[in-house]
Amino acid sequence: GQARRAGCQATFSPRMPSGYYSDSSDDEEEPTVMLGFAADVSEPSLLARNHFPSKLGGAPAWLDPVNLPTERQLRCSASGEPLRFVAQVYAAASDEPHAFHRSILLFLSPHGPSLSRPGAVRAFRCQLPRDNSHYPHEPPEEGDAPRALTLAEARLASARCPLWANSGGGGGGGGGA
Repeated sequence: GQARRAGCQATFSPRMPSGYYSDSSDDEEEPTVMLGFAADVSEPSLLARNHFPSKLGGAPAWLDPVNLPTERQLRCSASGEPLRFVAQVYAAASDEPHAFHRSILLFLSPHGPSLSRPGAVRAFRCQLPRDNSHYPHEPPEEGDAPRALTLAEARLASARCPLWANSGGGGGGGGGA
């Protein structure tokens, strides 16, 4: 159904493998390992870009819905085919003001034998400060829709990447001043 097409929301909970760390010093801080687990989406609107989702499959929920990767960047260098969206991880960096919001998106070539060739697997990172033109300062309420793009923003997004410009949780396609 529709929820399946939209993808799964990945939830993350820390799990430390036993024996993963050495006991060289009690003063050293141990890094945190986070593993993601896919779960069904209870409310598809939570996959909209303004809810900063982590997800598998479907369409990307672009953090910056205007300055998208170009169509050329989203094409497999080996096969020439459009790359397929695989996963998106919201990886905010609250200690870095320029990266308060951060998403990492993974795309793969649909041509399996090309996966070992350069340009067949691509990851994109997008970062925004907390105060930006796309999102309010405070987190959204459940069910809140993203701000619609202005006509100029929608045209720029479509010019950069016609394939994915209107994907990812609404807000594309114009409609504002």
